[in-house]
This record gives sequence, C-alpha cells and structure tokens, in this order.
Amino acid sequence: MMAIKAARAFTGRPKIVKIEGAYHGSYDFAEVSLDSSPSNWGDVPSSTPYAKGTPRGVLDDVIAVPFNDIEALRAVFAAQGDSIAGVLIDPIPNRAGLIPARRDYLHAMVEIARAAGALIVFDEVISFRLGWSGAQGLWGIEPDLTALGKIIGGGFPVGAVGGRADVMAVFDPTRGKPALPHGGTFTANPVTMRAGLASMRALTKESFAHLDTLGAFLREGVSASFDRHGLAGQCVGLGSLFKVHFTSHPVTDYRSVYPGQAEHRRFDTFHKGLLGRGVLSASYGLFALSTPMTQADARSILHAIDDTLGEIAAQRGSG
Repeated sequence: MMAIKAARAFTGRPKIVKIEGAYHGSYDFAEVSLDSSPSNWGDVPSSTPYAKGTPRGVLDDVIAVPFNDIEALRAVFAAQGDSIAGVLIDPIPNRAGLIPARRDYLHAMVEIARAAGALIVFDEVISFRLGWSGAQGLWGIEPDLTALGKIIGGGFPVGAVGGRADVMAVFDPTRGKPALPHGGTFTANPVTMRAGLASMRALTKESFAHLDTLGAFLREGVSASFDRHGLAGQCVGLGSLFKVHFTSHPVTDYRSVYPGQAEHRRFDTFHKGLLGRGVLSASYGLFALSTPMTQADARSILHAIDDTLGEIAAQRGSG
C-alpha cells in the first residue's frame, strides 16, 4: 500500500500497472484482478474486483497485464503512459503460479516504464528470501521502490518500503507535512525489529547457497516423481521456494495454471496426504524451505511427496 501511494505521490499520476493474478496485500488497488476467472477475464486481462463493494474508480486506476508479455506492456504504456505512476511487479508471483519472470521481460519493463516517467515497484515480500540481494539481485534490476515483509520480521508481523532517496523523500517530515504522511500504532515495533535483525544475521551467503541446493534437489525430485507415477504435473520455483502444478501443459502465467475442478481435488488430496505424513505445505501446492533444514530433511519431504503422488496415481487408476 505505501509503495503504491509513494509512486503516486512522487509522479503525481493515478494509475498502477500490475500482473493479472498477482497478490500484493489487502489494499483495494493491490487486490484488483487477484482472482480473475474464466467467467470474467475475457481475451485480455481486464480490471476485475476481488472484494464486493470495490469502487469503480479503483478498477479504473489499475491496469492488469499478462505476465512475461513485453508487447502487452508496451501497448498499455503507448495508450496510457502519461497517467501511469508505476508498475507493481513480484518477479516470482506466488499466487500467479510461482513462475519466475523472464530476464528480458523485467529489463524491458524497466526501459518502457522509465521512458514514460513511471516507477518500478518491486514486491519482495516473499522473493527477498531468494538471495543475498533479494530477487532484484538475481535479475540485476534496480527498482525505484521495494516492498518487504515476512522474513525481515523474523516471524513477527512486519512490512517495510525502501527505495531511491529522491522517491523516499515523499515521506520526509523535516520540512513540515510530507507529500505522503506515514505513521501507525505498530510502526517500528521494537520486538519485531529485534527478531528481524536476528533473522537477517542468520541469512548469510552460505545459508542462501545451502537453501539453493535443497531447493534444486526437491524441484528435480518432485518432477521425477510426477514422471514415475505417470501423473500430469510439474514443479516450479527458485531457491528456497517451489510449487507443484497438476498440469502437463507449459506454465507461463496466471491463466496457464488456473486450476479446474479436477486440479482442485488433487490439490486437496495432495495437501491432506502430506499433512498425514508430517509435511506442511500450502493448500495450493507451495513449499518454503528454511535455514535449519538439512539434506536429510529434504529427502524426508521428497519421500512424503512421492508417497502422496503415488496415492493420487492409485486413486486415478481405481477411479
């Protein structure tokens, strides 16, 4: 929310571009087109409400675009570039499939947005866990603003925004009321700050390398398990994150991984099967590894996944 408001305050423009299906928090403008479905998504992304009662004006000021599509982004800026404050991008959007952004797409996004005077806003609330310099370090991008959360609080509720000094000056109160006032009851909560500091100190370059190794082992192993059991499926992700999809066609964006009823049933069986085997994943197939995990832990997780996929394959055969 504060990153979007900062982009508006700095540029003096109202509109935000975001990826269809990407989650960026509970702010009305960030939720637009979060859960578009075949019933309302049309041939190209349109701004659809997530919550009942979303004002029409909110929808008008958010432009949804397909992921990894340079030409669609170029067309949006050609038509509305002078009213766009910024592009909000999670480079590996969890709710849109955990599909990594293409490098050429992100670099084209920066070029297109900056040519129009718009900002690049990186949502690294989840992706910051991917490397020493977050996802922006992996992709070689220098965004104008970055939103952070989750691991920077060491397990406590937290949110932060940082960026270029001239952009962050919209928050500066030293000369009177700032362009964008920012305060709150829990701002800079000291317990969260101490827990976050401990968490950041534990995330050494060596720990990131360790997590990369475990993640690669599990993604490769899960993909092999799908093949072994003759199930349609694949595993995507980067670093300490991976996600299962019960589909055999290419996963490229939100629409390509949108689950039908059969996939929903398989996710339900998969999630419950893993719980019964002592592994907690998200109900929609997301896994997040942590620094204390060992190679033995990764083998145990893979064994539980393989057994659960075998159970699903057996159900399919008997059904």
